[in-house]
Amino acid sequence: MIVNKPTKKKKISRYKVLSIIMFIIFGAITMKLIYLQILNYDNYKERANANSTRFVSEKAPRGKIYDQNGNILATNIQTYTITYTKTPETEKNFYSTMSELFKILSENNESFQDTLSLKLNENNEIYFDYKTSSSESRKYEEIRFKRDRGLNQAVENKLFKGKEELNDKEIEQVNNELVKISLEDTFYYLVKSYNLIECVDPNPTKQQKELYSEMDGKELTDILLKNGYSLNDIRNFIVIKDAIKMQSFKGYKAVTIAGNIKKDTAFIVYQKLNDLPGIDVSLEPVRYYPNKELASSVLGYVSSIDSSKTEKYELRGYDVSSDLIGRSGIESSFEEQLKGVKGGTTVKVNSQGRVTEELFKLETHPGNDVHLTIDNNIQYAAEQSFADTLKDLRENQIYSDGTRFVNATRGALIAVEVNTGRILSLVSYPDYDPNIFTIPGTISEEERKNYFNPDYEAFAKEMIQKTGINKTVNNLFPLDENGNRKDNYDLYPKPFYNYATMGLIPPGSTFKPLTAVAGLESGVVSPTDIIVDRGIFTEHPETFGKGFAPKCLIYSNGGGTHGNVDVAKAIQVSCNYYFYEVAYRLYKYNGGNLDALNSIAKYAWQFGLGVDPNSNAKKTTGIEIEENFGQTYNFDSSKEQAILYAKFYLVNYLESGDYNGIDKFVKFDIQYSEDDNEVVKAAKQSIKDKVTDILKKVGTDEQNLNFDEFSKEIKPDVQKIINNSDVYKARVAEAENNGRKVNLEEQASIVSRVIAKYTINDKAVEIKSPAQLVSASIGQGLNLFTPMQLASYVSTLANGGTRYKLHLVDKVTDNDGNIVQEYKPEILNKVTMKDSTIAAIRDGMSRVNNEEGGTATATFKGFPIKTAGKTGTADFQEHQEEIGRKPYATYVSYAPADNPQIAVVAVGFDGGHGGAVAPAVKAVYEAYFKDQLMKEHPEYVNSSQSFKKYILGNPNNNAKQEISNSQQENINNSIND
Repeated sequence: MIVNKPTKKKKISRYKVLSIIMFIIFGAITMKLIYLQILNYDNYKERANANSTRFVSEKAPRGKIYDQNGNILATNIQTYTITYTKTPETEKNFYSTMSELFKILSENNESFQDTLSLKLNENNEIYFDYKTSSSESRKYEEIRFKRDRGLNQAVENKLFKGKEELNDKEIEQVNNELVKISLEDTFYYLVKSYNLIECVDPNPTKQQKELYSEMDGKELTDILLKNGYSLNDIRNFIVIKDAIKMQSFKGYKAVTIAGNIKKDTAFIVYQKLNDLPGIDVSLEPVRYYPNKELASSVLGYVSSIDSSKTEKYELRGYDVSSDLIGRSGIESSFEEQLKGVKGGTTVKVNSQGRVTEELFKLETHPGNDVHLTIDNNIQYAAEQSFADTLKDLRENQIYSDGTRFVNATRGALIAVEVNTGRILSLVSYPDYDPNIFTIPGTISEEERKNYFNPDYEAFAKEMIQKTGINKTVNNLFPLDENGNRKDNYDLYPKPFYNYATMGLIPPGSTFKPLTAVAGLESGVVSPTDIIVDRGIFTEHPETFGKGFAPKCLIYSNGGGTHGNVDVAKAIQVSCNYYFYEVAYRLYKYNGGNLDALNSIAKYAWQFGLGVDPNSNAKKTTGIEIEENFGQTYNFDSSKEQAILYAKFYLVNYLESGDYNGIDKFVKFDIQYSEDDNEVVKAAKQSIKDKVTDILKKVGTDEQNLNFDEFSKEIKPDVQKIINNSDVYKARVAEAENNGRKVNLEEQASIVSRVIAKYTINDKAVEIKSPAQLVSASIGQGLNLFTPMQLASYVSTLANGGTRYKLHLVDKVTDNDGNIVQEYKPEILNKVTMKDSTIAAIRDGMSRVNNEEGGTATATFKGFPIKTAGKTGTADFQEHQEEIGRKPYATYVSYAPADNPQIAVVAVGFDGGHGGAVAPAVKAVYEAYFKDQLMKEHPEYVNSSQSFKKYILGNPNNNAKQEISNSQQENINNSIND
């Protein structure tokens, strides 16, 4: 019998199972590798390269700026810079890295690059570091700052949720809301936006993340503060995070943490690079001005690009996050020539941000060099002597009223070659050191405040105390609608305001030689004609009216006169009376009509003192840097100015309740106010418009209203204000409380007649009156010119009538010295003058400096080279002493007197008499004629204190200044200090 045995089930071995599992795993890995390295190779390679590739830009050195002798005025030095490169790995260590770096910088007295506009003061209060004093510009700055950091998004979602594109009106609404966000809330927003909670919780749980996301910036900041971080620590992190974010808009690039650090500090950082992931040390060129303040008014300075100009410079290829541009002077005017072409290297970096491979290099090209007409030695003498002259005025001189010149703190001096138009020196005082701006974010809070946001209140209090004037801070520096103080009376000395090219001043008696030219060339006087000075100019009452009787200064000061005066003596002793009479004769000679009011202007325009308003002439002296351009008295400009200021003066009269001490009335409400109702607003505007319309018709063929007609026309508007103005009603009530009986109908008639009297009898008559021509003949009235215009005028006068285009640049060369552009003397026009006219003017101006009675003789007595000049003393305004102002001290001169080569203009604001600034001009002559004086007049050189101080004591003394490698560290340290 056969028995079937059950078959035994075969067991699968563990080895087989393991083999199958391993096969599946390795198969999956193989498939993944095939996918990554074969099927999707190009895509992942591109992504890997993108994450590890960086472009390390290399700044192009700016071109150098030289004086005419080859001395360097602006150059570049290589300085150490610390940068940070962002990678996923370096981000993980960001806070520890930055904490360690800040510690190193602090221990070595270095500062990091702080360009964040939100700052902390010494009391830990947050403020915005504005770059301008203009209220409108400040508003734009703040809005731009908040928009760049995304604060507008929440506002837009709240106001216009879901709307993709906003129109201009809606954008304006958003901007208005942005302005309302406080600086504190902006700070807290950045704390949250940049996720600074990572400082204390670098790896939060999901629950913690949700909790933090619900907190506002203030709550997060409080947590940081409780964990030992100060507000300053928090802000330091924000500064770097913000720089990284702003740079991220430009692609991957290293962010500068600190610039211009000392060599020792750079080596310390370099030694610790392994502990500072993302940090690197490199060399880059930095703008350097070896003579510091010297010629700063010409050179200007470089600085970072304002947010308001971001788009403009981006379109021109600038990196607005790091590039510097010329902000004024030659640096600005020749930006395109000086800037150079940037280069750099495309590199691969590892996870630590370190360079592992150079892929491509783009060479940098330095900018072109600019060679100026400025003479380093003359510039030094001019700056030092001018500063000392003003200091002596403030400390040692007494004005005629017994007070001191405490506010003689501003001014200008210009020296020019009379036969070429080349400017040899240009001084604007006070000056500044442009080196403080070459490293962005390192200017101190105190420097920033002094330069761009001065404390007008403290200045006013000090000025009131020194001068004893009966004024308040608000009187001197009134507040605008935004609460910012305005320097309406030009009291505060401004280092960045170029007084030489921008300051408009009355020329005073320096204008008298021009009036003499007009008189002599017109034939109304000859060089030998005598005019008798009688003190008070009352010769022609039928022309000038009963109330007009100008006086000669000598008569005003003591009752004397100059007696018999010809043109040369009139210039020598500065006889007002003589030039009044010349102006009167010119008016009569040219027809005694409106066109005759331009009798002097037609000559002034030829000398560059303004232009004919009805011509297309350019308003410029020719200089390459920014300038204002003033106008001489003429009918059209005078009328335009009268209309411009008429409403202002009318408001003052009506609001005071007193018109010239004759007509008195209840203070009338005519000042514009947002609080006025529509009826009052319309009536006020109607009055002002009607006054303007009347004055516009003066000198035209249009029929104008007479006094009674205009008074009647204006009365309904006056009545509307009386009936509807709450302000006026309050003033009436106040007057009645003080015991005054007020008849409203009578008040309406008085105010209407005052407006008519002001407009018809006074302003309209004044516009057509030759009295203004008489006033203009001695440099007063409408005449306002820059010192640069005066330099053009006096150099043209000195050379016999050829007006050259004034210029500061001789040539531009490339880095190899090849001429790119050359600037030759250029004649703008020629003034036709008789030899007898030129001789008479030169004789008079020579007497000013060299003969007894000359107004500058005291300064030039004993100077071996004969010079010529003219002093000027012009008021800032009537009753100027009440606000602490004094006359401008203006002096124009040239030398040698018989063969002019150089002309000089000096102006001291609040300096009194023109002769007060003549010593600075003499120092310029000493520098210009240095070799001649040392060779031919050694006795003068040995005895002149000014020659010893400003010429022999000049540290430059024509030595070519080259920056050697061995000097780099000393310079680097000096900039830091």
